[in-house]
Amino acid sequence: MATPSPDLLVSTTLLFIGLVWVKRVLWVLRLGQTHPPLEPPSSPSSRIPKISVIVPARDEERNIPHCLYHLFKQDYANYELIVVDDRSEDKTPHLLENFKKLSPVPLKIVRVEKLPPGWTGKNYAMFTGSKAAAGEWFLFTDADTTHRPESIQTAVSAALEDRIDFLTLAPQIECRSFWENVVQPLAVTSLALWFNPSQVNDDRSPIVLANGQFILVKKEVYEKLNGNESIKNEVIEDVMLAKKAKGAGYRVRFLNGTKLYSTRMYTSLQEIRTGWTRILTFLFDKKIPALLHKIFLFAFFSSFPFLVLSWEVFLRLASPLHFSSAVFWLSLGVCSWIVVVRSFGNRFVKTNPWYAFLHLLGSLVMIWILLACIGRVLFQRPSVWRGQSYQ
Repeated sequence: MATPSPDLLVSTTLLFIGLVWVKRVLWVLRLGQTHPPLEPPSSPSSRIPKISVIVPARDEERNIPHCLYHLFKQDYANYELIVVDDRSEDKTPHLLENFKKLSPVPLKIVRVEKLPPGWTGKNYAMFTGSKAAAGEWFLFTDADTTHRPESIQTAVSAALEDRIDFLTLAPQIECRSFWENVVQPLAVTSLALWFNPSQVNDDRSPIVLANGQFILVKKEVYEKLNGNESIKNEVIEDVMLAKKAKGAGYRVRFLNGTKLYSTRMYTSLQEIRTGWTRILTFLFDKKIPALLHKIFLFAFFSSFPFLVLSWEVFLRLASPLHFSSAVFWLSLGVCSWIVVVRSFGNRFVKTNPWYAFLHLLGSLVMIWILLACIGRVLFQRPSVWRGQSYQ
């Protein structure tokens, strides 16, 4: 039996990859239909439970004014603000005192002076804020978020209407710098692909995902779960808290909040690497096979076609006898298709579609980040965030 030629194997592989990207397009289209962005209710609920909005803040002088400015403008009639100043060493405490004088809604400032042993910083800040809260519901949100005026009203209405106990929302991602535009849309859409929202929102499925930038939870549920105290040493506290709630039989939902609030997660390549390394290491439970699988996905489905195209261009210039026009045109077609799909995906998450042409670069950065995750596990390196190390 004749052995298939290398060109035939490569061509077959490229066709398979192209078909997989067709499947991804169909998946995105279906996702847009099954999980559309939450919209403000046409007739808000007559019941308006008191909401305690809890904002953990550690050295947030850059973000806290913008965040509070928009939280002040909520069109919800019954809420209080609690900002937990988590040992800030910048101008955050001074800014908070000024905002307290100007706040049009009740604003409490709680200061954490010392982190108790066994706690991560954000967990303790959230726990401390919950102890000062008087609402029937807690809304935990980060200082780097920008909320639309209808944010609280829409989320509360959705939770009450669908009898949700624990609601977390995906934000619109703000990308301003070069590296944010290259990496962030790819990282965010990959999470949606790996953690299918249909399974995440299935009460029978063990798959859990949450976003700590927006967690709306009943006070009663939070307290029955022992809140952040029950996960006090966890680095991805949002996912672990959602996992506990789902495991206890509560109704947990991860919905599309892109029309309600936005966030700029990171501002530089170093922040992107540090942040996503921390997230992905613990999101995949420090399991090397799972991290290797994600590296394979980026290497095979995202990088291979571009590498084949580059190789064929090199052969055309350096060794024309070994150049394959069939492989060249097929790889060019698959790469073009990937760019088109990524452009569409970038529009879907409201980021610059032109950065789809740098898909290979973004994929290589994601592989670099996942390799850093593996290195962290193998060498037991701590996660570093906000100047703190977590084993």
